[in-house]
Amino acid sequence: MHGEIIVAGSSEEEALQEALERLRLPREAVTYEVTSESEDSLLPGAKPQLQVHVRIRPEFVAERAMEHIRTILGILGIDAELESEERHGIIFVRVASKSAASLLIGRDGQNLDALQYLVNRMILKVGREAPMVVIDIEDYRRRTFEKLERLADRAAKRARESGNEIELDPMPAIERKYLHHYLRTMDGLRTFSRGEEPERFLVIIAD
Repeated sequence: MHGEIIVAGSSEEEALQEALERLRLPREAVTYEVTSESEDSLLPGAKPQLQVHVRIRPEFVAERAMEHIRTILGILGIDAELESEERHGIIFVRVASKSAASLLIGRDGQNLDALQYLVNRMILKVGREAPMVVIDIEDYRRRTFEKLERLADRAAKRARESGNEIELDPMPAIERKYLHHYLRTMDGLRTFSRGEEPERFLVIIAD
């Protein structure tokens, strides 16, 4: 499962501690399940080990993201209301500040892209295991992503019907990453990126 790490150990506590050390996170930041190795996969005489399946709590990531955004806005002297929600396995942090919206978004979203990059770097340093965080200012991202979802739905249908790879137009990294997450919720599809920036694009293929 995406966003999950699996660690084996002789005990639940041992495996969990190893996972937390890998993620560099406190215990309250994760949820986990414990399973046992299948006996069929073991060598003769070997003892089965416990496996701990660890996932980072979206609530923890959302809280960290909002803390950092509040700090940055405070430095800039900007008052804003923040709220978060999870959708498609993605954490959306909405920033409501009509008086400073144009400043925070910037030309063609450049300031918002910079804020997005900065906050994601500050939140967690655990790579693909961490939930994606999307920062939105006065629904600027939401409107863009709704258009992307409609585009992705049509492309996914074409991929299934044709059996061919469907290439989308080049788009910014945040938009590609969003579509990777969005399309991952659909059965029977794979996505990957191809090309070099700034012409890098998303490819959709049916399994």
